[in-house]
Amino acid sequence: MRAFLLLLLTATLSAAGLKVGDEVPATRPATQLQGAAVKDFEKGKVYVFECWATWCGPCIGAIPHLNELHKKLGPKGVVFTGVNVWDGEKDAASADKVKAFVKQQGEKMAYAVAIGGDAFIKDWLEAARVNGIPHAFVVSEGKLVWAGHPMEMNEEMLGDILTGTFDPKKSGKKVTAGPPVDPEAEKAQAKLNKLGEAMARKDWKAAEAALPDAASVLPPEERQDLIDSVGATIALAKGDPSKLYKMLEKVAEAEADDAESLNELAWDLVTNPQYEKHLNLKLAERCAARAVELTKGEEADKLDTLARVRWLQGKRDEAIQLQQKAVAKSADAEMRAETQKTLDALRKGVLPKADQPEER
Repeated sequence: MRAFLLLLLTATLSAAGLKVGDEVPATRPATQLQGAAVKDFEKGKVYVFECWATWCGPCIGAIPHLNELHKKLGPKGVVFTGVNVWDGEKDAASADKVKAFVKQQGEKMAYAVAIGGDAFIKDWLEAARVNGIPHAFVVSEGKLVWAGHPMEMNEEMLGDILTGTFDPKKSGKKVTAGPPVDPEAEKAQAKLNKLGEAMARKDWKAAEAALPDAASVLPPEERQDLIDSVGATIALAKGDPSKLYKMLEKVAEAEADDAESLNELAWDLVTNPQYEKHLNLKLAERCAARAVELTKGEEADKLDTLARVRWLQGKRDEAIQLQQKAVAKSADAEMRAETQKTLDALRKGVLPKADQPEER
């Protein structure tokens, strides 16, 4: 599974990313638990999205600090929202647990609280390459002006952002409860950032130059995997898919008994725009057919993927038959509507645009 995860890391490195100075995503938290939801970023106000979870000790420890800032700066135009992530979006029981936690806090957590949801996590945390919480995003005039540990925020800093006098170069002052800075970790992160930024710019020459240093921060047993993975992505961007497909074949072999991984891989192979010019239908068929076999033809999403592969192979009658089965095996109304929509399009001779994996 390590190779598969490294391929996901490659995708992350090649994404545009979210950094200070950028326009912030349009995505908002999915479910508001208390307080008013942030719909638009009003001129003259500052917005704080502070990401937390009920299982996260440091997150809980930061609540009194955030609540104090909310009481002092809320009336002046700083809008705080605690965004629960990697927690309440899992299922109904988890959401209820978060709601009960917030209710128990009462006035000790008086600012607005919401559950982020998968789209918020993807467009904010994952886009900013954040892999730990608590983490705060500060927005002004629709742009990300600061991001970091919430205990680093203070009244002076937020006041300066509110008045437009904030100087990022002088924002390094931390309150005593903030996390200690690890110089070695900062150096390692800088090497990874250099690679990520080059990939984001699609500066393949710079990415190739930064790759050895970035790999050096990983454990020895993972370095070559990263070099191979990122190297394959760079080669694909230059028009050579052979290295990446060779790696994906190894992934398919390693995941031969994992229907979910095989289905995700097959779907990605036939829907991801980066493969459009060099479709590997042989590998996609192998993964999709095995996923259907492992699930005994009982799961709609596996049948849906194989139907798409068959259509691209020119086997239209078989594709329609598989899609009909996908509709019949759909477990809920939403899935049934999506698979039916695809079936209707196939009957008209059209292969509909595919959702990306995170949208499925």
